[in-house]
Amino acid sequence: MKRLPHYLLVFAAAITLACQPDPAPYEPDIKPDPTPVPTPQVDRHPGEYILPLIQTTDLHGYMVYSDGDNIHYRLAYIADKVKDVRGRGAEYDKSRLLLLDGGDIYQGASISNLQAGRPVYTSFGRMDYDAVAAGNHEFDWGFDTLVDADATMLDYEWNGYQYTNEVPVVCANLYRNGSRDPHTRDYVIVRKTASMSNGDTVAVRIGVIGFAPNYSGSIMQSKFAGAGYEIRENYTIANNLAAQLEADGQCDATILLHHGSCEDAAESLGQSTVIDFVLGGHTHRALLGRTSWGLRYMQGGRHGENYAFANLRFAVDSTGAVSFLGADDMRTMNVPSGLDVHTRPGQNADDLDDEVLAISEAAVKESEEQLKDIVGYITVGATNSYLSGSGERATTMGNWMCDVTRRIGEADVAFVNGGGVRTTFPLNGQSRRDITVSNIYEAFPFSNLIYVYKLTYAELLKVFEYALTSGGKSLFTYMTGIDCYYDSSVRRLQKDNTVLYDNGKWYDDWASREVILAVSEYLATTERTDYYTGTPNPLVDWNSTSRLLYNNLVDNENAVLVLKDESAKSGGKLKVDAAAHFINY
Repeated sequence: MKRLPHYLLVFAAAITLACQPDPAPYEPDIKPDPTPVPTPQVDRHPGEYILPLIQTTDLHGYMVYSDGDNIHYRLAYIADKVKDVRGRGAEYDKSRLLLLDGGDIYQGASISNLQAGRPVYTSFGRMDYDAVAAGNHEFDWGFDTLVDADATMLDYEWNGYQYTNEVPVVCANLYRNGSRDPHTRDYVIVRKTASMSNGDTVAVRIGVIGFAPNYSGSIMQSKFAGAGYEIRENYTIANNLAAQLEADGQCDATILLHHGSCEDAAESLGQSTVIDFVLGGHTHRALLGRTSWGLRYMQGGRHGENYAFANLRFAVDSTGAVSFLGADDMRTMNVPSGLDVHTRPGQNADDLDDEVLAISEAAVKESEEQLKDIVGYITVGATNSYLSGSGERATTMGNWMCDVTRRIGEADVAFVNGGGVRTTFPLNGQSRRDITVSNIYEAFPFSNLIYVYKLTYAELLKVFEYALTSGGKSLFTYMTGIDCYYDSSVRRLQKDNTVLYDNGKWYDDWASREVILAVSEYLATTERTDYYTGTPNPLVDWNSTSRLLYNNLVDNENAVLVLKDESAKSGGKLKVDAAAHFINY
């Protein structure tokens, strides 16, 4: 780790190998890791050597988590387990453990959102991560704003010194404007020290190849395809890279670091792959296993609640040659909720890393005003439990977010997508719960713009028809402001006690009356045509017409304003709607 007092050392190093564009089989544009790989030692003792590995994934900014009573320092706990292996103080040796992350690092928890991810990338830099994957939520705030030009995490200041963050960001199949995106590396080769039980050690070289499934559909259009990004989900890219690295003798083992299901990736690589191990993420599941032909895979859960551990086994023969034997002792580890708490000096000192704890406490202090700024209180829990009769189309949390979106846009009707509901606020047996500014930023973490449309009710019916398709349901999941009775299609629209539309018939002049609709930028700009019916998202075409009134209000900051206004008028009580508005007919 380089320490530079108050100035940055700027350097650039790049090695580019020319390749054929998209031949068959696919030959990737290879961007090797610019860090030279040291020549391995030659005086090796025959036997079996072990290298521990820890993987985190989908942290989503939850380095710190508050349950209302205590603050849980989850990343400080994991950092302590890293140093249990690497050592402390003068005994610290980064080479004793391989530390990787599967992506979706920053967006989510308010402590990260309010500080643009700074405490997280500072912690990752101090923890000496060996590589991180590029997750889909790294694009929420603009991908190139979160990665330095040399494809590493952002540099940072800590304790009065400026540090160069050397943690590489890897993704071999991310393209921008037709060329490999320069903000990610295809792979890195890291040198580690594997050891025997008798204390003998051997230097091993591990190639970490970054890869992503085509997660473009879960990113706002303007932040991904609209900005020229593309993911080529061709596993031949990863297989060819691994084959080349091993054929050239550049590494002793290869790992695929994948921001997607580790199981799906392992199966997609195929039986002929030379990749030795697969680490995944994105699905928020703690998972481990192996394919029918023996390729092992695992991933470490989400939100700092879990991490994954394995031992990588290497053999040294009588000639000193190193070979990879496999991974064993694979475990997904929970962060104990009692051992990550620090409310007084010395509490859980043996389980929390001092430095990451200090970074976390500084981040909490910096966000303290928002963390303690109470907007109001709720007496109905905002959860993701489906409301009776909705056919899994209504929850109290979804209703609450729809109502807030409606009020931001001064609209009659609002929709929220299922993936947009990132947190819940249960009462946990209490009669009420305070809602803070930070809670609101947790509920609206993406800084989406709100798109507001003036439609006729006949045009709104087209939105409902799309919302009932397989493709549309994941976008237009939750809704408030009107009741939609449905089975396989829209049967009735009813506002309060007035029926507007019933089984193909409009009443009075409701078809031509005007209605105001509010949705987030993600819903408004995602081009997703339903596979079965061919029905497109109607809002995409309407964005270029006079139906779109405006789209310049940011959801979270305006949610704070409308909820504070509600609280001032109601004596602090915030309404949570517990009625289903999508109703099975």
